[in-house]
Amino acid sequence: MEQEAKCKLVIFSDIHYAPERPVNNGSKIDRKLMEYALPLLEQLIEKINNEIKPDVVISLGDLIEDFNDHDKDIDNLNFIWKFLKSIKTPFYSATGNHDLRSMNSRTEVEKIMGYEHSTFSLDMLGYHFVFLGMEVNPELGVAKGGIFKTQYISKEDIEWLKNDLEKNNLPSLIFTHFGIAEDNMEGNYWFNSCPERALLGNRKEVKEILKNDKNLIAVFSGHQHWSKKIVEDEISYYVVGSLTENANDDGIPDGVYFEIILEGNKIELKENHLKLKV
Repeated sequence: MEQEAKCKLVIFSDIHYAPERPVNNGSKIDRKLMEYALPLLEQLIEKINNEIKPDVVISLGDLIEDFNDHDKDIDNLNFIWKFLKSIKTPFYSATGNHDLRSMNSRTEVEKIMGYEHSTFSLDMLGYHFVFLGMEVNPELGVAKGGIFKTQYISKEDIEWLKNDLEKNNLPSLIFTHFGIAEDNMEGNYWFNSCPERALLGNRKEVKEILKNDKNLIAVFSGHQHWSKKIVEDEISYYVVGSLTENANDDGIPDGVYFEIILEGNKIELKENHLKLKV
């Protein structure tokens, strides 16, 4: 009897690292406790390397809180990427709007991450992992944290996704930054009054592809700074909150990360919250 595939993952999102708090970058920053990004990451990486020991670790983007300053953002991305490379297990990251906001093209961030393309797939331990990278469209501007500029997957990547999933016969998971499942964002600090900014701009095209993938186990996204599960068209969509979000307005970062065990087509998920060491 063939043994079912098994894999352990750690997933986190929205670090928003910055060496100091940006001034006048056009984004609300009062709920982002970015000063705790490094101590939280250090604590998480220690747990990953010495306790959890997963098979793969995944970030869902917004590694930095951008300064809307190209050269400074490049420096900060280089710094945090090198910091994250101390993870002793395979590590991959999606690209977020703040990572891309001041860039002329996504290739600048892909070069830092060592990716030929930020939309890609890989097979590991009997599973098919798909990462959807955002396109950079300078014509859409940099307002609201660069959401409009970076809210879409390119037409070429959508066609690639369709072909990739058609060829795959392994249980699959999708990772991306913007939300794909519909959500009115009621009660969300960031997107209550503008739910469209929480979601992928051309998500309907993507969902038409996902609905036809019989191997799909789940879709993971960040960006919304809260954690929840949405089931749509019998697909499980998981939103992962921000590591540095001041979720309770008490000056304490949320410190959220997910531990996931995959076994065959089954998914076991545990939501954890780091507590700052004092």
